[in-house]
Amino acid sequence: MNDFRLPGDEKRAASRSALQSDSQHNRRSTMSVACGLILPLAIILSASVRPAAAEANGDADDVPSAAAEEKDESGVPDPFSDRWKFLLGGGVINGARYPGSRYDFTRGLPLVSVSYGRYFFGAVPGGGTPAGAGAYLFHTEHWALGFNIGGDFRKPRRATDDPILRGWGDIKGTVRGGMFATYTREWLSVRGSISDDLGGHHEGVLASLAVEAKYHVTQRLTLSIGPEVTWVNNQYAKTFFGIDAAQSEIAGIAPYRAGSGINTVGGSAGATYVVTDHWSLGAHVSYGKLQADAADSPVTTDKTQRMYGAFFMYRF
Repeated sequence: MNDFRLPGDEKRAASRSALQSDSQHNRRSTMSVACGLILPLAIILSASVRPAAAEANGDADDVPSAAAEEKDESGVPDPFSDRWKFLLGGGVINGARYPGSRYDFTRGLPLVSVSYGRYFFGAVPGGGTPAGAGAYLFHTEHWALGFNIGGDFRKPRRATDDPILRGWGDIKGTVRGGMFATYTREWLSVRGSISDDLGGHHEGVLASLAVEAKYHVTQRLTLSIGPEVTWVNNQYAKTFFGIDAAQSEIAGIAPYRAGSGINTVGGSAGATYVVTDHWSLGAHVSYGKLQADAADSPVTTDKTQRMYGAFFMYRF
C-alpha cells in the first residue's frame, strides 16, 4: 500500500480536482450509445455462426436458470404459449465477494421460475439483470428479444469484505432494468444483453456478449461451454473500481480514476443431468479475467474471478 501514498497536499488536491471533473453528460449518453452498439453487435455476430442456447452472464442468480431451460431447445419458453410453466429448486454457489476480490463467499440459492406466454418471473439466462420479471417482445424459432427488470438485495460490496475497504461504506443492492437478444440454431447460440441501474445507487451500465455450444452426450446428460465478454460504462467502473478523494484519505492511498471499457473476458461451462421427466441436476463453472482499469485498480486484489455452482430443479 505504500506505493500509493501521496507525498503532499498538492498532489492530493490535484487528484481530488481531477476526480470531480467527470461530466454528467457521459452518464446520460452512455446507455443510448451502448444500446446502439452492443445489441447490434450480438445480432451481427450471430448471423455469421451457427447458434442454440446460452447464458454465461456473470450474475450468480442467472446460473441455475440457464440449465433449467435444458428441455427447451430454443433456450427460452415456448413462443407465447398459453400454458403455465413452473420450476422450483435450490442450489449453492461460490464466488468472489465483490468484483476483484481475493476472498470468496458461499451461499444457498433458492430457485423459483414461472412463465406464461410472453411473460416470465424469475431469471432469464443472459438477461443481464438479477432475478425479476420481464417479457419477450418477439420470439421466433431462432430469434428472441425481450426486456426484464430485477433486483438483488444482497449488497454487491461491503466495507467489511476486505481491509482496504474499511470506512468506505457499502455498495447497496439495487434494481436493474435491461434488454436481451438471442439467436439460437441447432447446437450453438449467441446472446447479447445490456442493463442499467434503476435504483439510483450509481452502479452504472453493464453489457455482455456470450456464445455457448451444447453437446448432448446422452439423452439425459448435456454439456455446455462458451466464451463471454463484458463491457461497463464510466459510472460502473467508478463505483466498483475507482477511489475518490474521501476514500483516498481513509485508506491512505492515491485516488484512482476508472473508466469505461472491456471489463471482463472469460467463459463458462456447465452440465445438466435429467433424472426424470421432472427432476434434473446441474453444475456450472465460470471464469473471468478483469481487464484494463478494473485489473489495475488498487481495489482489485485478484484479477481472476471464478464462480462455481451446483443445483437441483423440479419443473411442472
